[in-house]
Amino acid sequence: MICDTVLTQQAHDSAASHLLRHVNAGQMQEDLCFALWRPSTGAKRTSAIVFEILLPAPDERTLHGGASFEPSYLTRAVRLAMRSGAGLAFMHNHFTGGWQDMSVPDVIAERDRISPAARATGFPLVGLTLGTDQSWSARFWIWDGDTFNRNWCKKVRVVGRRFQVTFKDRPVSQQHRLLFRTVDTWGDECQRDISGLHFGIVGVGSVGCVIAEALARMGVEQLTIIDPDRIEAHNLDRLLYASQEDIGCLKVDLVSRHAKRSATATKFKIITYSSPIQNEQTLAAALDCDILFSAVDLPLPKDLLNHIAFAHCIPVVSGGIFIDNKPNGTLGQAAWGVTTVGPMFRCLRCDGQYTSSDVVLEVDGSLDKPAYIRHLAETGQIPRNQNVFPFSANLATSMVIEMIRLVIADTWWPDRAGRQHYSMIPNRLDVKSLKCNEHCSVKEKAVLGDDFKYPFLQATTHQDPTSESVIKRFLGKCECFLIRLLSFRRDR
Repeated sequence: MICDTVLTQQAHDSAASHLLRHVNAGQMQEDLCFALWRPSTGAKRTSAIVFEILLPAPDERTLHGGASFEPSYLTRAVRLAMRSGAGLAFMHNHFTGGWQDMSVPDVIAERDRISPAARATGFPLVGLTLGTDQSWSARFWIWDGDTFNRNWCKKVRVVGRRFQVTFKDRPVSQQHRLLFRTVDTWGDECQRDISGLHFGIVGVGSVGCVIAEALARMGVEQLTIIDPDRIEAHNLDRLLYASQEDIGCLKVDLVSRHAKRSATATKFKIITYSSPIQNEQTLAAALDCDILFSAVDLPLPKDLLNHIAFAHCIPVVSGGIFIDNKPNGTLGQAAWGVTTVGPMFRCLRCDGQYTSSDVVLEVDGSLDKPAYIRHLAETGQIPRNQNVFPFSANLATSMVIEMIRLVIADTWWPDRAGRQHYSMIPNRLDVKSLKCNEHCSVKEKAVLGDDFKYPFLQATTHQDPTSESVIKRFLGKCECFLIRLLSFRRDR
C-alpha cells in the first residue's frame, strides 16, 4: 500500500506559523505539536488527511534548542483523537528545506514513545517534519505485531488556494528533446512537480480526450481515465482521433491508445476504467489521484466528484458548455466555464451546476424515461448536447491551464478565483471568487475522508462486454451508412 499525507491549507498555515516562529525570528530553535488526521483509502493508496492542529499549552512542552513534550500533552492529544474517531499525527521542524530525513532522537520519539500510545486510536501514528521552506516530509508507523515499522510517504500535498507538493523522491529531470520547449516555459522544478503528480480524468468524451492528449504531451507520468461509454456515430465530429472504424469501441481504449503514442514522459502509465465513477472499484481508483478533471454532464457523477473534492481533499477542475439556439436554428449563445472545486472554493451544487433533485432523478432512472423527457421538452428544460469540436477544445485547454496555475503558482501570484465563465457572443470572460452557501451540506463533509459514505455507490460487477461491443459496432456502422445514404440522396 502506498502512503501519502495531505494537509488542508488551514492546517498547514496553523502548523507552519507555530513550528517556524522561532526560526523566522532568527533563532535556532525547534518546536513541536500534535495533530489529528483521517484516512482516505483508494485502490492502491492510503492518504492521511491532517485537518486539525493541537497546539501545546505553555507547560506541555520544553524548548532547549530541540524540543520535548510532556506526557500530559501526549495523553490529551490521544484522548482528543479517540473522541474524534481520528488518528494522531506528530509534527516538528528542522532547520533546512526540502524533504527531511530523521535523526536517531526523532526515530526514538516517534517509534518508541508516541506510536504505542497512538495505537489506542486504531490508526498508525503519522509523523511529519517541516522544513524552513515550508516543505513537508511524512511517514506512517505501522505495527506488525512485534514492532513499529516506518513507511515513508511518497509525497505530501497541501490543498488550498494553491497546491503545494513535496516528493520524497522527486521525479528525475526530463529535459530530453521531446520536452525541451515545455521545460523552457516554466523551468525544471515546475516540470518535475507536474510530471510526478497522478492525474485523473472522469469522462473522456469531446473534452476529456483533449485533456488527456495535453497531459500526455506535457510529460505527465501517471494518468487514470474513467468513462463507461462506447463510441457512437454522433461522437465522430467531436471526439479527437475517433473514426468510423472505432464505433462500438470503449472511449477509454481509444484515448489510452493515442495518449501512449503522444506521451513525452520517459515512463508513462495510463490506467483505464470502463465503468462509472459511482462504481465502488472506480471510485477507489479516483481516490488514488492527486488532481481530478471532471468532464461529465450527468448530475450523479458531478455530485460524487463534488463530494470527493471536499471529503477527500482532492482538487477537482470541472468544466461545462452551454449552447442556446435561436428559433430558426442558428447559434444564439455559446458559453463555457471552468470551476475549481475543493476546500476554500465554492462547490458545484452551490454554483448552480446541478441540484439534489437532478441526482435523485438520475438514480431512479427518470432521466431515461420517455415520458419524463417529453415533459422536459414541453417545459423547455430538456438537456442539450449540442457542441462542436472548437468549443470542446477551448474548454479542455482552459481546464488544463487552470490545473497548471494551481500547481506551479508562485507566492506572488494573485489567488485563483475558483470560477471562470466565458461568453462567446459578447466575447467576455468573467472571473469570480465565490463561497458556498451558509448551510451547504457538501462543505460540511470536508475532510471526512473514509468517514463520508456516498449513498448512491454501485457494487462492482464483472460482465463479458464482447456481445455488447459487437452489437454497438454493427448498429454504429448501420447509422453511418444511413447518414451517407441520406446525404447522397439529398445531394442528388
